[in-house]
Amino acid sequence: MKNRLFLLLLSCLVALSLFAHAQKDDDDDDDHLRVPHPPVMKPTDQPTAASFTCPYQANFQKPHKIGDYTVRILAVKKDKDDKDDQDQDADPRCRAVIVSKQGKQRTIAYEWALMIDPISGTDLNGDGVPDLVLAGYSGGLHCCYVYEVVSLGSTPQVLHTFQNPVPISFEKQPDGTALIRAADGVFDYFIVPHSDAVIPQLVLKPQGNDLVDVSAQHPEIYDKEIEQARSQLSAEDIEKLKKSNYHDKLYTDQIPVVHKVLTIVLDYVYSGREAKAWETLDQMWPEGDVSRVKSLIAERRNRGMLSNLACDCHPAVLARQTKHPKRKPAPPDETTDPRVKAIIDD
Repeated sequence: MKNRLFLLLLSCLVALSLFAHAQKDDDDDDDHLRVPHPPVMKPTDQPTAASFTCPYQANFQKPHKIGDYTVRILAVKKDKDDKDDQDQDADPRCRAVIVSKQGKQRTIAYEWALMIDPISGTDLNGDGVPDLVLAGYSGGLHCCYVYEVVSLGSTPQVLHTFQNPVPISFEKQPDGTALIRAADGVFDYFIVPHSDAVIPQLVLKPQGNDLVDVSAQHPEIYDKEIEQARSQLSAEDIEKLKKSNYHDKLYTDQIPVVHKVLTIVLDYVYSGREAKAWETLDQMWPEGDVSRVKSLIAERRNRGMLSNLACDCHPAVLARQTKHPKRKPAPPDETTDPRVKAIIDD
């Protein structure tokens, strides 16, 4: 009886081992199709490419006077269930608070990491009111740099919110206006792997409560890249790509060529020269796949950074919460306005 049980157990172990090996082989075959998720950040990790004050720098709580308001970045108190160093839940650790001259305090943002952008205090949109720009990082699996533009008038308003896999820069212009420069991360993992992704540049300008795409006014950003990509493409490269079948190898045997072609096409699209973009696609891309790729480019572009231009709703007035929460407040949920987060009064 014992021998039978032993043999049965041994058989099960062998079967499980073979199944696991087969499963691993199947997984390996699909490695190029997988989009890896960014790791959950540990409490000691710092987001790259940006220098956040909270919670990494000493005295990040110091007050900043902007217009008629005082702005402070404060730490979020942990509740009894928070085991940040163990579960790595990426709960917000920082919050931004504005205080009026009358002493009214409002919390306007929660994030894993936060800072006040140096351009804060500038009238970004030309309405005569100073604006506050909060830069944050969402941590966890959300992966993204987040920004909130708040108009600090008599009734503070959230004008715009942004979320992007790479940082955004706000630049003050000599005439007192501002430009927002961003690399549109929505094209990460588009046709080619992350390491070869084509991330097109975008230039936005705040005007009143709106954002205007002024990328076409800055062709120098795109023309240099277009010229370089064209110079690195040979007639043989283009001919081979045009004869390729997407469903055969997914263009994985021609990634450098695909990268250069996409660079040209997307730079034309983002610089306002769509006719040139589609002409290039017709000339360099497999004929049977042009329509699919053209449609995918339009779809991705519309849900990327430019989605901030598509909203025809009004900015949100800071919402009022009558009761003080007993526990740490959760991060505000986004409303139906994709630009605006719900705001919680303390």
